[in-house]
Amino acid sequence: MINQIFKNWRSPFITRDQLYEVTGGLIHPRTIRNLDSLGQGIKGKFFIGRKVAYPVEEVINFLESRFHLDFNSKGGNNDKKR
Repeated sequence: MINQIFKNWRSPFITRDQLYEVTGGLIHPRTIRNLDSLGQGIKGKFFIGRKVAYPVEEVINFLESRFHLDFNSKGGNNDKKR
C-alpha cells in the first residue's frame, strides 16, 4: 500500500519537505527532523545544500515499519472498555 504513494514519483530521492505533500499530510517535516536527531529517522539521509533528502526505497521501508493498518477495527476502540 505504501508503495502506491510513490508509484508515480519520478526521482529516486525525496526531500524532507516533500514527504508532507506526498503522504497527504501524514508525516510532518518536523517529525522526521526530530526522529533523525534521535537516530530513529529514515536511513540514508543526505544533504543537497541545506535541504535534507532520503532515498525513496528507505522512505517506503520507514513508513511500512511505522504504520499499522487495522482492517478489523469497528470504530477504533474495539479492545477498550469504559
